[in-house]
Amino acid sequence: MIRIVMDTTTGMTEQEFRDAGITMIPLYVREGEKTLREQIDVFPDEFYKRERQGTVFETAQVNPAEMVNVMKPIVDAGDEVMCVLISSGISGSVNAAHVAAQMLNAEDRISIIDSRESGFGEAYLGRTAKKMADAGESRVEIVKALADIRKRTKTYFIMESLKWLFHGGRLSGAQYLLGSAIKLNPIVWFDDAGLMVSYEKTRTLKVAKDRMCKLVAEAGRNGVEAAALHWPDNLEEAQDFHTQMEEILQSPVAMTKLSCVLGVHTGPDLLGPCIIAKS
Repeated sequence: MIRIVMDTTTGMTEQEFRDAGITMIPLYVREGEKTLREQIDVFPDEFYKRERQGTVFETAQVNPAEMVNVMKPIVDAGDEVMCVLISSGISGSVNAAHVAAQMLNAEDRISIIDSRESGFGEAYLGRTAKKMADAGESRVEIVKALADIRKRTKTYFIMESLKWLFHGGRLSGAQYLLGSAIKLNPIVWFDDAGLMVSYEKTRTLKVAKDRMCKLVAEAGRNGVEAAALHWPDNLEEAQDFHTQMEEILQSPVAMTKLSCVLGVHTGPDLLGPCIIAKS
Protein backbone atom coordinates (compact mmCIF):
# COMPACT_ATOMS: atom_id res chain seq x y z
CA MET A 1 0.00 0.00 0.00
CA ILE A 2 1.14 3.55 -0.76
CA ARG A 3 0.42 6.06 2.03
CA ILE A 4 0.25 9.78 1.27
CA VAL A 5 1.89 12.30 3.61
CA MET A 6 1.48 16.09 3.35
CA ASP A 7 2.24 19.15 5.45
CA THR A 8 -0.28 21.62 6.86
CA THR A 9 0.51 24.49 4.49
CA THR A 10 -2.02 22.86 2.16
CA GLY A 11 -4.65 24.81 4.10
CA MET A 12 -6.42 21.57 5.03
CA THR A 13 -7.70 21.08 8.56
CA GLU A 14 -6.79 18.04 10.67
CA GLN A 15 -10.29 16.67 10.02
CA GLU A 16 -9.87 17.13 6.27
CA PHE A 17 -6.62 15.18 6.43
CA ARG A 18 -8.42 12.36 8.24
CA ASP A 19 -11.35 12.38 5.82
CA ALA A 20 -8.96 12.24 2.86
CA GLY A 21 -6.96 9.36 4.35
CA ILE A 22 -3.77 11.44 4.20
CA THR A 23 -1.17 11.65 6.99
CA MET A 24 -0.59 15.20 8.29
CA ILE A 25 2.81 16.70 9.09
CA PRO A 26 2.28 19.90 11.11
CA LEU A 27 4.66 22.73 10.27
CA TYR A 28 5.50 25.42 12.78
CA VAL A 29 5.14 29.09 13.61
CA ARG A 30 7.05 30.70 16.43
CA GLU A 31 5.80 33.37 18.81
CA GLY A 32 8.74 34.55 20.88
CA GLU A 33 10.09 31.45 22.62
CA LYS A 34 6.96 29.39 21.90
CA THR A 35 6.88 27.03 18.93
CA LEU A 36 3.35 26.23 17.77
CA ARG A 37 2.25 23.33 15.57
CA GLU A 38 -0.13 24.36 12.83
CA GLN A 39 -3.58 22.72 13.06
CA ILE A 40 -2.73 21.43 16.54
CA ASP A 41 -1.61 24.40 18.66
CA VAL A 42 -2.48 27.26 16.32
CA PHE A 43 -5.32 27.74 13.84
CA PRO A 44 -5.89 30.35 11.11
CA ASP A 45 -8.80 32.30 12.64
CA GLU A 46 -7.00 33.04 15.90
CA PHE A 47 -3.64 33.44 14.15
CA TYR A 48 -4.86 36.17 11.78
CA LYS A 49 -6.80 37.91 14.53
CA ARG A 50 -3.60 38.18 16.54
CA GLU A 51 -1.61 39.34 13.50
CA ARG A 52 -4.11 42.19 13.11
CA GLN A 53 -3.58 43.04 16.78
CA GLY A 54 0.15 43.40 16.18
CA THR A 55 1.64 40.03 17.10
CA VAL A 56 4.68 39.26 14.95
CA PHE A 57 5.15 35.55 14.26
CA GLU A 58 8.06 33.75 12.66
CA THR A 59 8.31 30.39 10.94
CA ALA A 60 10.33 27.47 12.31
CA GLN A 61 11.77 24.59 10.33
CA VAL A 62 10.61 21.03 10.82
CA ASN A 63 13.57 18.77 11.60
CA PRO A 64 14.34 15.32 10.13
CA ALA A 65 13.61 13.53 13.43
CA GLU A 66 10.01 14.78 13.29
CA MET A 67 9.72 13.49 9.72
CA VAL A 68 11.08 10.14 10.90
CA ASN A 69 8.39 9.99 13.60
CA VAL A 70 5.71 10.39 10.95
CA MET A 71 7.12 8.02 8.33
CA LYS A 72 8.59 5.24 10.51
CA PRO A 73 5.23 3.64 11.46
CA ILE A 74 4.28 3.53 7.77
CA VAL A 75 7.56 1.94 6.73
CA ASP A 76 7.51 -0.47 9.68
CA ALA A 77 4.04 -1.61 8.57
CA GLY A 78 5.52 -2.58 5.21
CA ASP A 79 3.90 0.26 3.28
CA GLU A 80 5.39 2.79 0.87
CA VAL A 81 5.33 6.58 1.30
CA MET A 82 4.45 9.33 -1.14
CA CYS A 83 5.42 12.55 0.66
CA VAL A 84 4.12 15.77 -0.98
CA LEU A 85 5.55 18.92 0.59
CA ILE A 86 5.66 22.71 0.49
CA SER A 87 8.04 24.15 -2.10
CA SER A 88 11.72 23.74 -1.31
CA GLY A 89 12.07 27.32 -2.55
CA ILE A 90 10.49 28.65 0.65
CA SER A 91 10.96 25.84 3.18
CA GLY A 92 13.50 23.25 4.27
CA SER A 93 10.83 20.55 4.63
CA VAL A 94 11.78 18.70 1.43
CA ASN A 95 15.41 18.48 2.54
CA ALA A 96 14.34 17.31 6.01
CA ALA A 97 12.24 14.55 4.41
CA HIS A 98 15.17 13.34 2.31
CA VAL A 99 17.35 13.17 5.44
CA ALA A 100 14.58 11.29 7.25
CA ALA A 101 14.36 8.73 4.41
CA GLN A 102 18.10 8.17 4.72
CA MET A 103 17.85 7.82 8.50
CA LEU A 104 15.16 5.17 8.01
CA ASN A 105 17.25 3.42 5.35
CA ALA A 106 14.08 3.42 3.25
CA GLU A 107 14.88 5.63 0.26
CA ASP A 108 13.68 2.85 -2.06
CA ARG A 109 10.22 2.97 -0.42
CA ILE A 110 9.76 6.71 -0.01
CA SER A 111 9.09 9.19 -2.81
CA ILE A 112 9.43 12.87 -1.87
CA ILE A 113 7.64 15.37 -4.08
CA ASP A 114 8.63 19.01 -4.07
CA SER A 115 5.27 20.61 -4.91
CA ARG A 116 6.98 23.91 -5.82
CA GLU A 117 3.74 25.26 -4.39
CA SER A 118 1.81 25.52 -1.17
CA GLY A 119 -1.87 25.79 -0.35
CA PHE A 120 -4.34 24.46 -2.91
CA GLY A 121 -1.68 23.56 -5.49
CA GLU A 122 0.07 21.29 -3.02
CA ALA A 123 -3.20 19.85 -1.71
CA TYR A 124 -4.34 19.00 -5.24
CA LEU A 125 -1.13 17.06 -5.86
CA GLY A 126 -1.59 15.09 -2.63
CA ARG A 127 -5.25 14.33 -3.27
CA THR A 128 -4.40 13.21 -6.80
CA ALA A 129 -1.67 10.96 -5.44
CA LYS A 130 -4.18 9.43 -3.01
CA LYS A 131 -6.68 8.68 -5.79
CA MET A 132 -4.00 7.10 -7.95
CA ALA A 133 -2.62 5.04 -5.05
CA ASP A 134 -6.11 3.79 -4.21
CA ALA A 135 -6.51 2.79 -7.87
CA GLY A 136 -3.40 0.62 -7.59
CA GLU A 137 -0.98 2.77 -9.57
CA SER A 138 2.72 2.69 -8.69
CA ARG A 139 4.85 5.41 -7.14
CA VAL A 140 6.63 5.83 -10.49
CA GLU A 141 3.32 6.47 -12.25
CA ILE A 142 2.17 8.86 -9.52
CA VAL A 143 5.43 10.85 -9.59
CA LYS A 144 5.10 11.28 -13.36
CA ALA A 145 1.46 12.44 -13.10
CA LEU A 146 2.23 14.93 -10.33
CA ALA A 147 5.12 16.43 -12.33
CA ASP A 148 2.71 17.03 -15.21
CA ILE A 149 0.14 18.72 -12.95
CA ARG A 150 2.83 20.86 -11.37
CA LYS A 151 3.81 22.24 -14.79
CA ARG A 152 0.19 23.28 -15.41
CA THR A 153 -0.27 25.10 -12.09
CA LYS A 154 -0.08 28.86 -11.62
CA THR A 155 -0.45 30.55 -8.22
CA TYR A 156 -0.38 34.30 -7.70
CA PHE A 157 -0.79 36.53 -4.63
CA ILE A 158 -1.67 40.17 -3.96
CA MET A 159 -0.79 41.50 -0.51
CA GLU A 160 -2.17 44.80 0.76
CA SER A 161 1.02 45.57 2.69
CA LEU A 162 4.70 44.78 2.23
CA LYS A 163 5.35 44.80 5.98
CA TRP A 164 4.69 41.07 6.40
CA LEU A 165 7.30 40.17 3.78
CA PHE A 166 9.67 42.47 5.66
CA HIS A 167 8.87 41.00 9.10
CA GLY A 168 9.17 37.48 7.68
CA GLY A 169 12.63 38.19 6.30
CA ARG A 170 11.58 38.05 2.63
CA LEU A 171 12.21 41.76 2.02
CA SER A 172 15.07 44.05 3.05
CA GLY A 173 14.45 47.20 5.08
CA ALA A 174 15.38 49.37 2.10
CA GLN A 175 12.98 47.51 -0.21
CA TYR A 176 10.21 47.81 2.37
CA LEU A 177 10.69 51.55 2.86
CA LEU A 178 10.86 52.20 -0.89
CA GLY A 179 7.82 50.03 -1.65
CA SER A 180 5.79 51.59 1.14
CA ALA A 181 6.74 55.14 0.07
CA ILE A 182 5.42 54.60 -3.46
CA LYS A 183 2.51 52.44 -2.25
CA LEU A 184 3.41 49.29 -4.14
CA ASN A 185 0.96 46.38 -4.20
CA PRO A 186 3.12 43.78 -5.92
CA ILE A 187 1.84 40.60 -7.51
CA VAL A 188 3.86 37.69 -6.15
CA TRP A 189 3.87 34.16 -7.56
CA PHE A 190 5.44 30.73 -7.25
CA ASP A 191 7.89 30.71 -10.16
CA ASP A 192 8.97 27.59 -12.05
CA ALA A 193 11.59 26.81 -9.38
CA GLY A 194 9.03 27.16 -6.58
CA LEU A 195 10.40 30.47 -5.31
CA MET A 196 7.88 32.99 -4.00
CA VAL A 197 9.01 36.09 -5.89
CA SER A 198 7.70 39.30 -7.38
CA TYR A 199 5.89 38.75 -10.68
CA GLU A 200 4.94 42.35 -11.34
CA LYS A 201 5.07 45.63 -9.43
CA THR A 202 1.75 47.48 -9.41
CA ARG A 203 1.13 50.87 -7.85
CA THR A 204 -2.36 50.47 -6.40
CA LEU A 205 -4.56 47.66 -5.15
CA LYS A 206 -7.14 48.31 -7.89
CA VAL A 207 -4.48 48.05 -10.61
CA ALA A 208 -3.17 44.86 -8.99
CA LYS A 209 -6.64 43.28 -8.94
CA ASP A 210 -7.32 44.25 -12.56
CA ARG A 211 -3.99 42.77 -13.61
CA MET A 212 -4.67 39.64 -11.56
CA CYS A 213 -7.94 39.12 -13.44
CA LYS A 214 -5.99 39.15 -16.71
CA LEU A 215 -3.49 36.63 -15.31
CA VAL A 216 -6.37 34.38 -14.21
CA ALA A 217 -7.86 34.52 -17.71
CA GLU A 218 -4.49 33.77 -19.29
CA ALA A 219 -3.85 30.81 -16.98
CA GLY A 220 -7.26 29.32 -17.78
CA ARG A 221 -7.37 30.02 -21.52
CA ASN A 222 -6.99 26.33 -22.46
CA GLY A 223 -9.55 25.11 -19.93
CA VAL A 224 -9.43 24.56 -16.19
CA GLU A 225 -8.86 21.27 -14.39
CA ALA A 226 -9.20 22.87 -10.94
CA ALA A 227 -9.00 26.33 -9.38
CA ALA A 228 -9.06 27.98 -5.97
CA LEU A 229 -8.73 31.33 -4.27
CA HIS A 230 -6.54 31.58 -1.17
CA TRP A 231 -7.62 34.06 1.48
CA PRO A 232 -6.53 34.62 5.10
CA ASP A 233 -8.84 37.02 6.99
CA ASN A 234 -10.56 39.15 4.33
CA LEU A 235 -13.66 37.11 3.52
CA GLU A 236 -15.81 39.86 1.98
CA GLU A 237 -13.03 40.98 -0.36
CA ALA A 238 -12.24 37.35 -1.20
CA GLN A 239 -15.88 36.57 -1.99
CA ASP A 240 -16.00 39.48 -4.45
CA PHE A 241 -12.84 38.32 -6.22
CA HIS A 242 -14.04 34.71 -6.11
CA THR A 243 -17.14 35.74 -8.08
CA GLN A 244 -14.93 37.43 -10.66
CA MET A 245 -12.73 34.33 -10.96
CA GLU A 246 -15.71 32.06 -11.61
CA GLU A 247 -17.03 34.46 -14.25
CA ILE A 248 -13.63 34.64 -15.96
CA LEU A 249 -12.90 30.90 -15.85
CA GLN A 250 -16.47 29.65 -16.31
CA SER A 251 -15.50 26.95 -13.83
CA PRO A 252 -16.05 26.27 -10.10
CA VAL A 253 -13.46 27.89 -7.84
CA ALA A 254 -12.75 26.58 -4.33
CA MET A 255 -12.09 28.91 -1.37
CA THR A 256 -8.93 27.93 0.52
CA LYS A 257 -8.03 29.47 3.89
CA LEU A 258 -4.36 30.44 3.80
CA SER A 259 -2.20 28.51 6.25
CA CYS A 260 -0.64 30.19 9.28
CA VAL A 261 2.86 29.40 7.99
CA LEU A 262 2.30 31.30 4.76
CA GLY A 263 0.41 33.99 6.66
CA VAL A 264 3.59 34.82 8.58
CA HIS A 265 4.97 36.23 5.31
CA THR A 266 1.79 37.60 3.73
CA GLY A 267 -0.37 39.00 6.52
CA PRO A 268 -4.15 38.83 6.95
CA ASP A 269 -5.16 40.64 3.73
CA LEU A 270 -4.40 38.65 0.60
CA LEU A 271 -5.96 37.34 -2.60
CA GLY A 272 -4.29 34.26 -4.04
CA PRO A 273 -5.70 32.62 -7.17
CA CYS A 274 -4.47 29.15 -8.09
CA ILE A 275 -5.32 27.75 -11.51
CA ILE A 276 -4.50 24.25 -12.71
CA ALA A 277 -4.94 24.28 -16.47
CA LYS A 278 -6.13 21.30 -18.51
CA SER A 279 -3.18 21.71 -20.85
